[in-house]
Amino acid sequence: MAAFGTFVVQIPYSAAVSRLLTPSDFGLVALAMFMLRFVSYFAQGGLSSAVVQRPVLRERDIRASCAVGITTGFAFYALFWIVAPFGVQAVHAPPELTPVCRALALSFLLSAVSATASGLLRRSMRYRTVSLIEFLSYLVGYCGFGLVSAVMGCGVWSLVYAALGQSALTALTHCALTWRHLRPLFDVRAMAGMAAFGTKVSLVGFLEFLAFSADTVLVGRYAGVQALGHYNRAWFMAALPLHQTAAALNKVLLPAFSRAQSDRDRLKGAYIDSMSVTALLFAPMAATVAVCSDNAVEVLLGDAWQATADLVPPLAVVGLLNVLAYLPAVLAEALGKVGQKAVIELLHLIVLLTAAAAAVASDTGVAGLAAALVAARILQHAAYLVWLSRAIPGSMPEVLVAYAQSTAVAVFVASTAAAAGHVMRDQPPTVALGLQLATGSAAGASVLLFGRSLRGVRAARGRALIQSAFGSRKHTAAERA
Repeated sequence: MAAFGTFVVQIPYSAAVSRLLTPSDFGLVALAMFMLRFVSYFAQGGLSSAVVQRPVLRERDIRASCAVGITTGFAFYALFWIVAPFGVQAVHAPPELTPVCRALALSFLLSAVSATASGLLRRSMRYRTVSLIEFLSYLVGYCGFGLVSAVMGCGVWSLVYAALGQSALTALTHCALTWRHLRPLFDVRAMAGMAAFGTKVSLVGFLEFLAFSADTVLVGRYAGVQALGHYNRAWFMAALPLHQTAAALNKVLLPAFSRAQSDRDRLKGAYIDSMSVTALLFAPMAATVAVCSDNAVEVLLGDAWQATADLVPPLAVVGLLNVLAYLPAVLAEALGKVGQKAVIELLHLIVLLTAAAAAVASDTGVAGLAAALVAARILQHAAYLVWLSRAIPGSMPEVLVAYAQSTAVAVFVASTAAAAGHVMRDQPPTVALGLQLATGSAAGASVLLFGRSLRGVRAARGRALIQSAFGSRKHTAAERA
């Protein structure tokens, strides 16, 4: 619900800010965030995941984790301040990117210092509290500061103030809720014990980041900052909402899977049901976003962003694959199989760079780079499925059945939305888009209501994810039994 609420707020915010700023402003910040993430994974040290995954967590461990976060956060912030100008030169970006990078680096400093607090909240499964904090920090910190700054004419700095506002509110609130435990213990042995698993998670996260963000630097390097601005807005419309949902799933599933890591039968059922429900929900959503791209871009971003519409369909596929890949990736982390996860992410990165090089050599532009991204994501997901078929025997056939059913549902939902758009092609874009979304939503709701034989629907009903509005309580109880 928090992820959905954030997406709802993003729509009017992005529509407003896209009219106040230029594509180059978004391109600069996209490059800055790419550079920041080179350091952010190591600055945080994987401490939040280490706190969540650790089978037995003592007060000494918590205090040592807090000390590690403070030490690494300040050390890496100082390092990034020094190397930022060289990074700007390496990506052939304009000089004004350097102060933007240095200012945005405060966000990962805040995240590193508060990583232990965040891990404690997730470990205790205080999902409502965490979700409320993240939604309000986005609403007040990001949208509030960003929109006011943009209206005041701050240009690219309005995006910087937005990011820092959100990070500061999140970090301060996390620390305020767990302050009794946040007494740093600067003991080398205790700190090393907490940093060991976190370092592995950071290395894997760094590989994930390289694969996840390589498209940003490739588009910026070979297509220019303006093309990167269009790519950034297409990512916002097509992939970011799904990516945020995947991040929300990660926050929930890592502590849940970690608690069940010793019970493989329970873990297998949770994994298969999670994959089935997620595929059924988000495959139709991604397909609908793809077929509505032309009208959506014109309505939300305006006439100056029409080049964005062609990039939305492939990035919608990427967004869907991101959501689905999160589940096996989180399961591998919960099982402590970080090495296997690293191998898969390294393979993903190699395939992505190879496909991107082919796209650059063939001069296919941004569209070719987007196609390379899709191909690499498909291979990454296939590798995860093959590995998990060995780690959790018997999971592959059920997951593939769920994928086949979800694909059929996605085709059905997207076809109805596309037909509505064709009928309304001579109407204003706002009217056409509204009818497309309404038609697609109605088609999706009909699947939930009548598609009781689908693997994802059965899993959702069995775990009480679908309320009695779609059936009687007696029927739901019988299905659960």
